[in-house]
Amino acid sequence: MPSLISSDATLAAACERWSAGGVIGVDTEFVRERTYHPRPGLIQVADGAGVEMVDPLEIADFEPLARLLADPSVVKLMHACGEDLEVFELLTGVTPRRIFDTQLAGAFAGYGFSLGYSGLVEVLLDVVVEKGETRSDWLRRPLSPSQLHYAALDVLYLAPVYARLSQELAALGRATWFAEELGHRQRMRAADRQLDAAYLRVRRREALPPAHHAVLRALSQWRETEAMARDIPRRHLLTDEVLIALASSSTLDAASLTGVRGLPPRVGAHYGPVLLDQIATARAQGPADADTPVNLRPHASTMKRLKEIVRQEADARKLPPELLANRRGLEALLVGVLRDDGDVPEEFRGWRFDVVTNSLLECIHAANRA
Repeated sequence: MPSLISSDATLAAACERWSAGGVIGVDTEFVRERTYHPRPGLIQVADGAGVEMVDPLEIADFEPLARLLADPSVVKLMHACGEDLEVFELLTGVTPRRIFDTQLAGAFAGYGFSLGYSGLVEVLLDVVVEKGETRSDWLRRPLSPSQLHYAALDVLYLAPVYARLSQELAALGRATWFAEELGHRQRMRAADRQLDAAYLRVRRREALPPAHHAVLRALSQWRETEAMARDIPRRHLLTDEVLIALASSSTLDAASLTGVRGLPPRVGAHYGPVLLDQIATARAQGPADADTPVNLRPHASTMKRLKEIVRQEADARKLPPELLANRRGLEALLVGVLRDDGDVPEEFRGWRFDVVTNSLLECIHAANRA
C-alpha cells in the first residue's frame, strides 16, 4: 500500500525527492457538493520510485509543495487537470507550471476529445483500471485501504501514458500544437475566473434583450462574489432560473420581489434590498456593447457550413472536431466578422489558423458577399 504523508517534515523531504526526478504524476481527491471551493481530501504523487499520498488535513505548511508545483524544471503529469489546479491553488496559492495534460494530449493524438483516464490507459497500455471509489467521502478519516488503492491507480500509469503520447505527438508533428493549446487554455482559465465571466455561465440568457442582459450581468457578478464569500455553491444562493426571472422583470419592488418564482423566501428577505439595488443600478447604467447580442438566425446556413468545414478538417487529420472548434467558438468568430472589428478570437489563432481558421473566414466572407 502507498505510504501516507501526514507531517510537514515528511512532506518537505518528499518534495525534495520528487523534484530530483524531473517528472511526477499528480492527482487530487476532494469533496465539493455543498461548498463553492473544493475541500481537498487527498493528494497523490507518482515518481520513478512509486506512489505516495499526502493527507492535506494533517499538513500545516504547504510551501515545499508550492515550490515543487511552481518549478518549471519539473513536468507535472495530470489528466483533465482543471479541478485539480483549483485544489492546488487553494492549498498552496500557486498554479502548477509545466503541466502535461494527458487527456488533452490524447485528443491531439487522435484518441477522442474527452477520453477518461481509465479509458486512455486501457487504449494505450491495455490495462484495465479499477474504478471502485469514485463516489467516496475523501474527508472521512481514516481513509480505507480500498480508497488508498483506488487513489494510487489514478497516478500509477501517468508516466507510461506520458511517454507514449509524447512519442506519438512528436511523430505526428503536433507537439507544438499541444503546447500552444495548453497555454491558450491556461489564459482562458484565468479569464473565466474573472467576475465578468460569471454572466457567461448563466444558462438560457441568449434570448434576453440588451437591457435585461445588463441586469443579468450585474446579478450574476453579485451572486459569484457572495457565493465565494460564503463558500456555498452558486445554485444554493440563487439558481440561474431565478437570475433570469429577476433580470426579465420590468418592475420590481420589495413587495413584488416575494412573488418571483423560485426565489427562496429567506434569500429574498435577507438580500432583497441588495438585489433591488443591483437591478436599479444596472438599469440606470444601461447595457454595454457586449450586452447587445448579434442575431445569428439569418446566418443559420453559414453556421451549418462552418460546422461542416470543422468536421472535414478534423476528419482529414483524425482529430476530434471539438478540438478544432465548438459551436460557441464558431459563433464568436462569426460575430466578430459581422461586427467588422477585425479581431479573430484567440482560440482561432496559433496552430488552428492554418488548420481551420483560414477556411472558416473564407466561408464567412463568401457568405457575406453573396
